[in-house]
Amino acid sequence: MFKSKFKFRILSACLCAVIVFAAFASSSCASVTATSGNSANYGYVLAAGNYIYYTKITGDESGDYFNNIYRYNAKNDTEIIVASMEAESPYELNGYLSLDGGWLYFLPNFIHDSANPAAANIYRVKPDGKNTSPEALFPEDISCAYMHIQNGVIFYYDDYDEAIYRVKTNGSNHQLIAEAYVTGIAVGKNQIYYAEDELLMSVGVNGGTPVEVYNFEEHDFYIDYLVLDGNYLYYLDDGQSRIGRLDITSKDNRTIFTHTYIEHFNISDGQVYFVVDEYGSSGDYSILSLTPGARNPNILVGETDELGYISPVSIFGDTIYYIGMPYADTIMDSDYVWFRASLTGSAGVPFQPVNIDLG
Repeated sequence: MFKSKFKFRILSACLCAVIVFAAFASSSCASVTATSGNSANYGYVLAAGNYIYYTKITGDESGDYFNNIYRYNAKNDTEIIVASMEAESPYELNGYLSLDGGWLYFLPNFIHDSANPAAANIYRVKPDGKNTSPEALFPEDISCAYMHIQNGVIFYYDDYDEAIYRVKTNGSNHQLIAEAYVTGIAVGKNQIYYAEDELLMSVGVNGGTPVEVYNFEEHDFYIDYLVLDGNYLYYLDDGQSRIGRLDITSKDNRTIFTHTYIEHFNISDGQVYFVVDEYGSSGDYSILSLTPGARNPNILVGETDELGYISPVSIFGDTIYYIGMPYADTIMDSDYVWFRASLTGSAGVPFQPVNIDLG
């Protein structure tokens, strides 16, 4: 997951979001943290009631770029900037967006498939648009490649330290949970589940001795990332060709779906949603859905949508959000566009560009 091989490349930059516990609210300041599946897809978008928080990069005539988080009102089609930071390129995103205690937390300029797929700090900002300059949580830089907020506590993975930590959302009570080289991680059931090489491990949210959950050595693959859903841990192998499911209690491990290349997957109400390339007669990128145990997936987004690429997907309620690369270059004057679609299979609707040039 953190040292991934995803292919989302934009002008030589790569743009490509593990955690359960989604909540929905009409207030922009309510506590809304990412689900396990949304964090496995890097939490690039967050939906809270009528509001959608997402990144849009703007450029000015001097050649400077700004990585902005917008709060889009889906009810009246208006938006405001709630956070703005300088960006090195017009294709940087903010990841792991979460609302907690009246603050919006995020990892800035987080492109998971870049040479350094980590953020130098955890940032937060009041999401009302009055002060768009976010503040860093730590006085010194870290190398944060994953974040999950639960009950006022931030769990994060530092890929430089190769360690999992916890800290309160105000920056206090910083604690080491476990030292590990992590490739996938999920928080839930008072446990932190993580993949380390061929081993699937767990450790309590308050720390303790890590224990082995499952050994994938005989299967000849490692785990690329994890999604926790109820008593199941879903995973993608390091070859990104297999979605599997492990029963945490019985240790029953079975394959859900295989394909030549699976970009990302997400889980909602026991249904698996995933992005594949070269699918169908035209070989386009597609978003498919599958009930575990079924053989043939349903197509949610496919060749009729004419997208040359589909980014990681986030699911809130009955809506799926993703970035697509339309074949029609004139859509919103942006190479990459934010889309949303119904889980029932309605056509994707573009609602905002990913980047715009203000020069």
